[in-house]
Amino acid sequence: MSDEKRRFDTAVVWNVASLAVLGVSGILLNYLIGKQYDEAALGVFNQALAAYIFFSQLAVGGINASTLRAIAEEQGNAKRIASIVLGAYAPTLVLATLTTVLLWFARFAIADWLDSPATAVGIAAITPGLFFFALNKVGMAVANGRQRMRAFAVYSALRYALILLALVGFLVLDPERARGNQIAFVFSFSEAVLFLVLLVEVVPVVRSSGREPWRGWAREHLRYGVKSAASGVLLELNARVDVLMIGHFMADRFVGIYTIAAMVAEGVYQLLVVLQNVYNPILARELGAKRFDALLATVKRGRRRTYAALAAVGVVAVLLYPHVVEFAFGGGTGATEQATAFAASWVPFCWLMLGIVLASGYIPFAQTLLMANRPGWHTLYMVLTVLINVIGNWILIPIWGLPGAALSTANSMFLSVFLLKALVRARTGLRL
Repeated sequence: MSDEKRRFDTAVVWNVASLAVLGVSGILLNYLIGKQYDEAALGVFNQALAAYIFFSQLAVGGINASTLRAIAEEQGNAKRIASIVLGAYAPTLVLATLTTVLLWFARFAIADWLDSPATAVGIAAITPGLFFFALNKVGMAVANGRQRMRAFAVYSALRYALILLALVGFLVLDPERARGNQIAFVFSFSEAVLFLVLLVEVVPVVRSSGREPWRGWAREHLRYGVKSAASGVLLELNARVDVLMIGHFMADRFVGIYTIAAMVAEGVYQLLVVLQNVYNPILARELGAKRFDALLATVKRGRRRTYAALAAVGVVAVLLYPHVVEFAFGGGTGATEQATAFAASWVPFCWLMLGIVLASGYIPFAQTLLMANRPGWHTLYMVLTVLINVIGNWILIPIWGLPGAALSTANSMFLSVFLLKALVRARTGLRL
């Protein structure tokens, strides 16, 4: 086994382990909040988190992707990398500050729109975390671009471990369970501590700057960010199009049933995001050097391995899904009724898994245009993908209900492969 292949496999293992920490932390977080407080506190927490996720795309503005790409292209040039990093932090500081202030003042309007005054309190608690999150996205991009994938995995896992730690501290300091509206503060705590940890990653890098100018990189990052920022928002939107459209056409209970299938499918999809994080610096480095033959060999090898692995995961997931639903919701008369209702999510889950499996060989390379310094074309790719998804859901949900939503989402994943291949070939010359 070559050293490069060994490093790649090690990076994948570490980042899959980090993903496991993320999954367990997410489940425990929602379970503990619901158990120790109530449904209302959990609702406020998730609504504040939704606002936080949306504004986070504005707070970093795509500068993190520009940083990752540029660092990967300049491997071995310490002074140039230092100027890239300094040039990234300068505009991010300004953008993060402005977005944080915007979220703070928007909290009452958001709460009014949601008809939930308590959500304003939750947003106030999570707002400081938004500032540090934007800076941490750049810090994580530094580790990713330098292909320090073990460190990247540790930082990712640490973020969610810190959230759980903060929740435990919150529970200790709130024995009367009277401050449930402020639980979202755990994200502010986690991001602030992670920022301090990431200084260990970033400070040694920027010390190598010498007299290398960084202002030109700040302008380059901003140019890139303006063209790519919308793609981040669209990515978040695309992951929720089916749920939002079901909510528009069908009753709330059907949204809840479908959400179980979507949540599990998203967990499987995150395995491909792990591969995307590992491949991105490789794509940027090889595209920057125009080593297309070597890159194409890497892509083909990765595609074969990914299709084989995800086909196996997909079959296992489809077979186990109804039994997991029965286990989670079975027992007792009311619980059995729940199990029967949620069992209806199996067919949508099968369609979602089919879409993921069919597209799985290309999803790890879905940010090729970003890594090729074509952020505007990546945004176009995302616009077309979301548009296909929206149109499909609009047509199929009234006809087939939940299976129609899943079929449309699966279809958009499959068709996005052809969009990606066409745009990458047209703008870079690489045949994915």
